[in-house]
Amino acid sequence: MTTRLSTILLIAVLFLTGCKTAKLPSGSTAAITEEGLLNCFTAGTSLNGQPVWCEASAVLFDGTNVLIANDKDMPAGQSPVFMKTPATLADSTKAPIYLTQPAFIAARKYEDFARTPDGKFVFLSTGFDRIKAGSHDWDGYNTILYWRNGDPEHPLVLAPDDTSRTSIAYRQRIAQVLATNEFPGAIPYFKIEGLAATDRQLLFGIREEGKSYESFTYRAKIIAVSYTIEQTGNTERIRLADDWKIINNFDIASAEPTLPKPLALSSLEYDSYRKRFWMLTSLESNGNLDAYLWSISPDDLYAGKPFTLVRDAQGQPLHMNHKAEDLTPLDAHRLLLIHDDDRTPTRVGSRVRQANQAAYTIITVH
Repeated sequence: MTTRLSTILLIAVLFLTGCKTAKLPSGSTAAITEEGLLNCFTAGTSLNGQPVWCEASAVLFDGTNVLIANDKDMPAGQSPVFMKTPATLADSTKAPIYLTQPAFIAARKYEDFARTPDGKFVFLSTGFDRIKAGSHDWDGYNTILYWRNGDPEHPLVLAPDDTSRTSIAYRQRIAQVLATNEFPGAIPYFKIEGLAATDRQLLFGIREEGKSYESFTYRAKIIAVSYTIEQTGNTERIRLADDWKIINNFDIASAEPTLPKPLALSSLEYDSYRKRFWMLTSLESNGNLDAYLWSISPDDLYAGKPFTLVRDAQGQPLHMNHKAEDLTPLDAHRLLLIHDDDRTPTRVGSRVRQANQAAYTIITVH
């Protein structure tokens, strides 16, 4: 009897342990373990007589450096794309290294970094949220750059050919994939704020879509397209296929009706450590800034299933009092988030963000 009881108890323990393990990816908790301010450029920096604000919108840890992109133009000699080491992120005495290659200067309004799971390539996308009819003046707002990881000095433009200076050729295909009953054929306006890479696809997160930048609906919609790598001489070039499709159209309000509105996608990232996708959703309404973190497995993402809201140890939704714009895994347990608080002098502890600074947060996932 004792042996039988022990066996039953052992089976029960194994069963319960197995249940916890199975639920860990979607039910794990997270905590904010560090917050800080980083200096993007020297205080007092101006352009055309106006002060420049650091509105950091993209971040990536490439294994050595933290790359950051500001979605604003910068004075000559500087760049909206720069890097620092993780150890000097908050060190105001260590100036950033600016990436001043022409491709980084020509593209405008960066929104998200991504890296392939094998760590071989890095991507950086703009928002694709504006064009100018009859002119190429705004084509730079429609650009995806990529380079071999660790070699940002040689960025290439993602395009169907080797001579294009922007990725404008892909804009119409994205607009067609996003067509709706209200906008058949192609949607007039959309904004990309998320970018993730798997070993065979690029995934784009759509934050806004509609008639124009003045008339749109907030979204958390994800589209995917396959890519291949071609060897052209000594250069590896990435080519996109023509298999664009919507893989997930997440309804935030239905999934978590108690969260503030309007929330919309502001980052999408694949975590090769955890084999999961992370999504940030943020809001900016009447001076209020906030953001929430979500997670999903690849199978559920492609099946169109809902994301899981990340919560703290008390079961409350984990949120930031900032407009979180992008995230990057630092290791198997920590995520670095960068915030684009626009021109709001938000607080980090006892410090108030200045125009030349961006706030960041490190989240530890348990």
